Amino acid sequence: MSDSQSFFNIGIAAPNFMVICIDDTDEAGDPGRLYSCYSREPARFEDQYQLLLLMEQVMENINYPQSSVALRQYGKKSTTEYARHDRPDKVVEQKELLNHRGERATYAVRVQYRQNATWQGEIVWLEQNETRSFSSELEMLKLMDNMRED
Repeated sequence: MSDSQSFFNIGIAAPNFMVICIDDTDEAGDPGRLYSCYSREPARFEDQYQLLLLMEQVMENINYPQSSVALRQYGKKSTTEYARHDRPDKVVEQKELLNHRGERATYAVRVQYRQNATWQGEIVWLEQNETRSFSSELEMLKLMDNMRED
């Protein structure tokens, strides 16, 4: 399977297609950058928890895929939280996201579903053109670690 076929098989045209660039590995985590088609600038993260929060924020902003559960929030809620937001405009074509590379590893990710308070989807390790499916956020993170160690 060629590189381009692999990317299209995981749904490069999906609105929530994202590229994760891991730039370092240390005791504190795996710092890097997250790219989506809704920003020209990467979202930077210091660890895997921040990465998950950034990915969730992208999916919430575009409302795709829709979450099957509403996560509880504590504290004062504003009335605008309940208003439906329009999907932001794409500022970068999804194919362009594939031009970015991490110093340690690069992954293309598409979350297909957000069910049972977690994510299900596919991830491709771009350097090795290796595709894996995941059924939770934790499994996605473990796959990222295992792909680099294999």
